[in-house]
Amino acid sequence: MRELERKLRLKLKEDFIHYANRCLKIRSKSGAIKKFKLNKSQLYIHQKLEEQLQKTGKVRAIILKGRQQGCSTYVAARFYWKLSHLSGVRAFILTHLETATQNLYQIVRRFHDNCPDLIKPYSGVNNSKELIFSKLDSGYKLGTAKSSGVGRSDTIQFLHGSEIAFWQNAESHISGLLQAVSDVDNTEVIFESTSDGADGLFYKIAMDAKNNLGEYQLIFIPWFWQDEYKKDLPDDFKITVDEEIYRQKFNLENEQIYWRRLKIIELGGNHIFRMEYPATVKEAFHSDKPNALWQRKLINDNRILVNNLPEMVRIIVAIDPAISSNLNSNETGIIVAGLGIDGHGYVLDDLSNIYKPSEWAKAAINAYYKYQADRIVAEVNQGGDMVENTIRTFDKNIAYKSVYASRGKHTRAEPIAALDEIGKIHHAGEFPKLEDQMVAFDNINIAGRNSPDRVDARVWALTELMLNGKINNEPKIWRA
Repeated sequence: MRELERKLRLKLKEDFIHYANRCLKIRSKSGAIKKFKLNKSQLYIHQKLEEQLQKTGKVRAIILKGRQQGCSTYVAARFYWKLSHLSGVRAFILTHLETATQNLYQIVRRFHDNCPDLIKPYSGVNNSKELIFSKLDSGYKLGTAKSSGVGRSDTIQFLHGSEIAFWQNAESHISGLLQAVSDVDNTEVIFESTSDGADGLFYKIAMDAKNNLGEYQLIFIPWFWQDEYKKDLPDDFKITVDEEIYRQKFNLENEQIYWRRLKIIELGGNHIFRMEYPATVKEAFHSDKPNALWQRKLINDNRILVNNLPEMVRIIVAIDPAISSNLNSNETGIIVAGLGIDGHGYVLDDLSNIYKPSEWAKAAINAYYKYQADRIVAEVNQGGDMVENTIRTFDKNIAYKSVYASRGKHTRAEPIAALDEIGKIHHAGEFPKLEDQMVAFDNINIAGRNSPDRVDARVWALTELMLNGKINNEPKIWRA
């Protein structure tokens, strides 16, 4: 019996997945207590941490994830497993809110209360801030980031920082805590969080890890790894063009797309969804830049419903053509905008994409006829006469105008941004990719980033409508 017990203990000590499923209990989202069987996200995190531990002797990781994907539960379980089998070690858990600290404590306490006697460590101290395994001289402490200097005086072997993007005084907490962690083998530092935008400490350390600067690895968890993030389709479900592109890009099911659609409505916009439930690292951190010409709130405040559009007195299709059409090319910006009878500008459609020349020409011509536009306006800095020739290859009768950019992108955009600022330009519906470019459009290193082709086309269209030329006061027949 003793030999069998020894083998059982050894298996539980060496194999976390085996240990978790047999020794740990969690509360499911429905409230039921069940065995802890790692989901896809947790298995991936475990694999990446174990690989790093084998390679470097330590764990140093930044986890970027969406909401309720089980990352905090995994780290809490991992540390409970470690502390149950080691003597003289300490773990410290720091969260952003007191309620989050209590939730993590309850997770750990549930592990301990339901752990089989064969493997359960004896606890001497057990309260809402501390769980000490007195016979092992090991244990936990928990804290909240609002407390100044929390954790600084401790010697820590295992550090779990939860939702660090939302910590108060994050830099001070991190510098103090990391000084408390021994820089020796078999120590672990794991920071995990959802995104709070492209700013702050979490963004910086995540980007450093992504770019292999330092000893931390970045582990990213996309939202669609969660099996429960699906919704049964209604009978009248129809996927939109943008949703179909997204579905194909990430190889998703329509049930996942429908769940995403409902969640976007619930959260109040696609930009919030991508921070809370990112599909890529870029999506997670896409946020307004402080010095951008446009801010998200301004765009939202000026937005109108398509059904509330006034009559249009002039409509322009604007093109900012890309010079190539491979997968890594810039997009060709194609924006349809109108001048309302009220004198305001209205963005009616965004047809931008990575196109071959024949494709963007056809897309622009189709939009010209669909919206009964007055003119196609195209920037010719890159293509010269080729731009007009490409369009006229398909339709010689199009009203066309070439425009040449003699000033920088930011300078050209400023007069249009000023009209946005005073509420004279409106988006008729949502244009997520265009709006992402707008709120990232500042005057810093524009040349070093991917070209903001959608913004350029928007600027050309609205410049032609609101700052150039004469207005034909006969209303357009076209309505949405």
